[in-house]
Amino acid sequence: MSSSRSFPRRLLAGVAALAASTALAVGLASPAQGQEGRPLAVYQIPALGLHVSGLVVPGPYFASVVARATVTPGEVNISAPADPTICSGSAAGSHVTVNYLNLTTGKAGEVTVKPCPTYLDPTPLNVNEKTGSGQIAVSIRVTNSAMSPNAGQPSLPGAGTFHAP
Repeated sequence: MSSSRSFPRRLLAGVAALAASTALAVGLASPAQGQEGRPLAVYQIPALGLHVSGLVVPGPYFASVVARATVTPGEVNISAPADPTICSGSAAGSHVTVNYLNLTTGKAGEVTVKPCPTYLDPTPLNVNEKTGSGQIAVSIRVTNSAMSPNAGQPSLPGAGTFHAP
């Protein structure tokens, strides 16, 4: 009789031990970094640039902005990553310049990022910018770099908006 009563106790003890070890593992896990934060919805019309592949075939390059919340309120991580096919052609040396205006506070600024991680240029891939909390309006431009003056050109600007926490 005692063995039938001890099974539920052992099962309960096993479940409790599993729950405790899971809670400990979750508690000890390292916190997410600021730039790897929650992505923000960016409603946008991307900037349009020219991309010429290695086969000398022209095509469009759409530069879209990616905004992520950081751990600091009012700070946003801004990037404009490009597809690997774009990074293997003439637009690899281009930059993306993002002008922003916080419609809530009036704070304005500009950041420039490079879309291709393989391009040797000191411009960062992403920037943590203190935009302030509120609705942010952005203009997006494909610009050239000092190392590639014709990269991504000719181009047309884009625009968008997102809400910064």
